[in-house]
Amino acid sequence: MNRLISFLGSFALNLMLNIWGGLIAAVLLVLHFKLGLPMWCFWTVLACWLVGIGAKTLFLHWVASQPDAPEKPKENKNPYSQKGYKPIDTKR
Repeated sequence: MNRLISFLGSFALNLMLNIWGGLIAAVLLVLHFKLGLPMWCFWTVLACWLVGIGAKTLFLHWVASQPDAPEKPKENKNPYSQKGYKPIDTKR
């Protein structure tokens, strides 16, 4: 349930951030009522916009749910590091 609420919140945020597709659909709806443009133009643009935003949101949720790849241990090649450090004999 928590993942669904998280997805819906992200979907709503994406809809607000990508409002241009909705504006195009609104213009087509106005043109339908004013000029008699076919209604299927409005529904097609609206559906493409919603499906596109939904696919992008699903992809981003999938990417965010993937675990981080652990880093492979690297060989210490620094000659001045503590591992290879030998103290200088100061008791001569």
